[in-house]
Amino acid sequence: MSNQTSIQKESSAVLPEVFFQDFFQALDQMPVPETPVPNLFSAVGPGQDENRLSDLMAFFMGSHAGAPRWLVEALWVCLVRYHASAFGAEADAMLLPAVREETDWNDVVAEREVSVYSEISADVLQCTAKRLDFVIYDDRFVAGIEHKVWASAEHNPFGDYDRLIDSYQQEQKVRCVLRPNDDRRHVPDNWPVVSYQQLIDVAYELYGQQISRAEEEGYAKWQPFYQELLQHMQNIAKPKEAKTMEQHERDFSLRHFRQLREAVEYLNRLENELAEEGQAKVAEALGMAPADVSQSRNTWKDQTRVLRFFPVGWERATQVCLVYYPEVGESEADESIGFYVRAYIERADGYDLKAIEQAFLERIPAQKSTELVFYRDGGKDAAYESGGRFLFIDVWPREYTTAGAVAALGRLAAWVNEQVGGRRLSP
Repeated sequence: MSNQTSIQKESSAVLPEVFFQDFFQALDQMPVPETPVPNLFSAVGPGQDENRLSDLMAFFMGSHAGAPRWLVEALWVCLVRYHASAFGAEADAMLLPAVREETDWNDVVAEREVSVYSEISADVLQCTAKRLDFVIYDDRFVAGIEHKVWASAEHNPFGDYDRLIDSYQQEQKVRCVLRPNDDRRHVPDNWPVVSYQQLIDVAYELYGQQISRAEEEGYAKWQPFYQELLQHMQNIAKPKEAKTMEQHERDFSLRHFRQLREAVEYLNRLENELAEEGQAKVAEALGMAPADVSQSRNTWKDQTRVLRFFPVGWERATQVCLVYYPEVGESEADESIGFYVRAYIERADGYDLKAIEQAFLERIPAQKSTELVFYRDGGKDAAYESGGRFLFIDVWPREYTTAGAVAALGRLAAWVNEQVGGRRLSP
């Protein structure tokens, strides 16, 4: 006898309550997984698009009057601290920190995608299609920055970039490459590479000082956006591993694998049972054989399951649905499952949806009644989907149990059948 067969016999010989007792106790003690907090710019912003992300960075470097220059100030400190070579061989490293204190960062200007010139001869320069991502300057310094997210620097004309920077009259000339990591491939020795992480660390270090000035400078509104930008850069530099479960969840699953497998089988059998009951109830309500009611199943958000029933004679996609989901404390039986019932009526079938909607709102009570096995809750009971293609109507079982939900499914099918039988639009 195989191990699998012996396990199946062993588990089937034990009452389900006993077999799952320890499993359910352990499951109740599992911490609820935390819902991740999305980052604005990662979710709906520039993502890893180099140009759009550069535009966003430039906003905090001086591209727009009235916006803070927090990021360029952090970049300056980062270069002084870690990459003094960015200032050239003749720069006095001892004097560089003082430049930050003496600079009015509100006067700093950032330009994007500045055209560069290629040397044709000793006396002739020609404008090229290449552009330097950032040129940042005030009256004392000019900084040229090439921003690379994940693209190679192999084809960047750094010699032309150098000529562009040297064409400015400011005494202090700075250059660097900014990228998520410290990859130096194809980057000249005189262009230091600043990683996102280095910049982010300095930016957070300076953040308190910058924010203390934000109110008086009128920049307070930009604080959350700046923090989102730094977090977005962090997400790019150090993407979290794609995990489907935490370590304690993995350990739990391995420890209780048998019970998990059995639980999945129980859920599948339960759904099959609900589908068969629903199919039979709809068929009974319409006076047809169960084989005349086709069905399908799918999952909505939050793992809500939907069992769909399509009776013969209802054209196209008109249907009734049994919707079920986990429920706590609402069931009128010893159950932890919740239900409601929905019908979809398709306009393309020639049905008068407005008339059906009006009949539903007028005739179906908005509270429990002894006359019907379902009711509407008085909220958004009827609405349209897919650009008005479908009218959907929702009802709740009067008896909030599995049996009550199946009964409501059958009765709603009968009600819809009455409507679609006599409410067609005139040709």
